[in-house]
Amino acid sequence: MSEHASPLDQISTRWVLIRDPEQFTLRYAPAIRKYLEAILRDPHEAAEATQEFVLKGLRLGMVDPDGLRGRFRDYLKRAVRNAALTHLRRKKPGGPLPGQLADPRADTDADREWLAEWRRCVLDRTWRRLEAHQRESPGNLAHTVLRLSVEHPDEDSDALAARASRASGRPLLPAAFRKQLSRARRLFAGFLVAEVAQTLEEPTAERVEEELAAVGILPVVRDFLPPDWKDQLPRG
Repeated sequence: MSEHASPLDQISTRWVLIRDPEQFTLRYAPAIRKYLEAILRDPHEAAEATQEFVLKGLRLGMVDPDGLRGRFRDYLKRAVRNAALTHLRRKKPGGPLPGQLADPRADTDADREWLAEWRRCVLDRTWRRLEAHQRESPGNLAHTVLRLSVEHPDEDSDALAARASRASGRPLLPAAFRKQLSRARRLFAGFLVAEVAQTLEEPTAERVEEELAAVGILPVVRDFLPPDWKDQLPRG
């Protein structure tokens, strides 16, 4: 991606998950593991169930294209819950079911754990994309300056520029740091929106914004997206 291109330009109206669902499931494997731990309440059982789920998916395919509707986050959550149910019935036939499996409509700690871990996966993926952008763009320090600003929120641009200079091995004046940081925030916001859009069947501006809010990351990007960001997405 060029220095002036927007990550939003990469968003397609075609759901990429249908083309490569296994890659997406592996990408969100930490969320799968945490959700299974919260449901099964046994880390060893959760590890076994996670391995079964991923291996079965890689062998047989995880996604029924006819069943994909709305948000991949919800589809995957249902699939993981069903995997936990199958695992328990095989290991402990006739045994009592944990609360989340006994009543999937209940608002439980497992649901909150799923959402929190999904959010972490989305943010981690976005950080990795920003790091890759820096590696591929000579002179760009987007990942370095944004990480430093997050890790040292109380420091001014003089101190942060000095840290960035040491980290990059080249001089960076405070004014240049502020310029790099402004660009980095816009890039991060764009990559984050693009990542979320890939998990939606129809990534319209309205649905992307709704998902950002539902996952709890809209405040992270709201102030750094271009004013016309919704115009760069399909309209419903």
